[in-house]
Amino acid sequence: MPVRLVQCKTAASRSGLPGLDWAVNPYRGCGHSCAYCYAQDVTRFELACAWGEVIEVKVNIVQKLKKELANGAKGVYGLGTVTDPYQSLERKFELTRGCLLALKNASAEVSILTKSDLVLRDIDVLKGWTAAEVGVSMASLDTDLAGLLEPGAPAPKKRLDALRNLSEEGVRTYLMAAPIIHGLSDSEDSLREIVREANSSGVLTIIWDKFNPKPMATSRLRKRLAEKGIVAPCPHTKDDIARIRSILGSECAKAGINLSDAF
Repeated sequence: MPVRLVQCKTAASRSGLPGLDWAVNPYRGCGHSCAYCYAQDVTRFELACAWGEVIEVKVNIVQKLKKELANGAKGVYGLGTVTDPYQSLERKFELTRGCLLALKNASAEVSILTKSDLVLRDIDVLKGWTAAEVGVSMASLDTDLAGLLEPGAPAPKKRLDALRNLSEEGVRTYLMAAPIIHGLSDSEDSLREIVREANSSGVLTIIWDKFNPKPMATSRLRKRLAEKGIVAPCPHTKDDIARIRSILGSECAKAGINLSDAF
C-alpha cells in the first residue's frame, strides 16, 4: 500500500454533518477498503486508484490542531468523518491519539466514528471525558458478509467487544448501523440482531443509514459482489425504508435504545 507523508495546512475544517461543527481527519484514504464507502466520491481523492490503495498521512496535524484550539476554535469536533481515524496506520503514527489528547486538554467536545477496536488503545484518554463519545460502525454482523464488504476492517465481534469495553468504562457510545443494504443486511432477523447485540454491548443509541448510491461506491460494490456471484442490490424504496425503520424502532423501544436516522 503506497503511503505518503504530507503536511496539512489546517487540522480542522468546517463540517456540514448534523451535530458536528468541525471535521478532523488525520488520514486521507482508508485501508479498510469498504466496498460501499462514498468518501472517494465526495473527496475526489486519487480517482485513478481503487479506494484504499493510497493513504496520505498528515504528519503535522497534531501541531496544527493545537494551534487552532489555542486560537479559540469552539464546537463539536468529529474525528473520522471521511476516513477511519483508527485504520491500521494509526498503530504506527498515533495521530488520532495525539489529536484526542489535544482536544481533551482544550476541554473540547469530540465525536469519534470508527470500525476498529484499536480505539480501545486510547481508553485511558477517553475515560472520564464527559464531552467525548465513540460510535462504532458496522454494515452487517455476519462475519462473511462483513469480510466481503469491509476487507480491511476488524471483524464485527471485535467491534462489539470494543463497544462493550468502552461502555463498561463509562464512555458514551453509539452503534452506527450503516449502511443497511437491500437484500444483504436488511432482513428482519438481521435488524433484530443488530439491536440485540447493541443492547448487550451497553449501547444506548443506534444511528442507522441506508446505502448511499454514489457512482464510484455503487460501481465498487457491484464489482465486489459480482466476484462472489452475488447480484447487485437495488436501491431501497420508500416502503423498504419505512419497514426498516419500523423494525428497528420497535426493537429499540423494547430495549430502551434511542434510534436516530443518520441524515
